Amino acid sequence: MKIKIIFSIAVIGVLAACGPGQSAKTPPKPAETAQTPVPAGPEYDSTGVIAALEGQLVTLDHEGASGAGLVAGRTAFQGYGDVLAEAPLTAGTRVAFKFRKAGAGYELTELKGR
Repeated sequence: MKIKIIFSIAVIGVLAACGPGQSAKTPPKPAETAQTPVPAGPEYDSTGVIAALEGQLVTLDHEGASGAGLVAGRTAFQGYGDVLAEAPLTAGTRVAFKFRKAGAGYELTELKGR
């Protein structure tokens, strides 16, 4: 009889020491979102005329930018939604724009009508 009482007290002590454990209703950890790095580097500005628009590729006839090594002529620039959202996007529109080098090409950082 004493063995059953001692055994019962030991089992209760062990179970009490374990604690309640992790709740089944704990919220899962939010997935980490990968953030794209903000391109660094100098911005250049110029003026020109929109020649064509194909998706996010804006072709401009421009005056060039000597700081970027871009001679006057026709160049295709990558444009993203935040830049193109409020820009005039019809061919023949005169625009002022800012851009930066992105690899072998250029990407627009600002585009507005003149």
